[in-house]
Amino acid sequence: MDREFEAVSASLKVSQFVTLWRVTLPVCLPAVLEIARYLFINAMTTVSALVFLYSPETLPASVSILNLDEAGELGPAAAMATLIVLTCALVSLLYSLLTHFLFRRQQAWRNPNR
Repeated sequence: MDREFEAVSASLKVSQFVTLWRVTLPVCLPAVLEIARYLFINAMTTVSALVFLYSPETLPASVSILNLDEAGELGPAAAMATLIVLTCALVSLLYSLLTHFLFRRQQAWRNPNR
């Protein structure tokens, strides 16, 4: 990112929030979306930290798979793991559609054919 964006916005008396929203975020949109997808899929499969954070009222799916596996119920554990994989695949598909739409709308300046 060029540091001149902030200097130009300051000289035009535009707030930093407006500069962030209208300039910085659209330029960084591909990275922001990739980070969001990575964090979602990582959160769906994380077990190590969740084992210590869940309460008896809330049972995350990844911890539930461990509990089912330890109880010897391999079928339900495999079904739950399949649901996690399908959820991640569905989110990745929705991510692809969203990025395609947003890139056509917000990143038209990157496509020289237009």
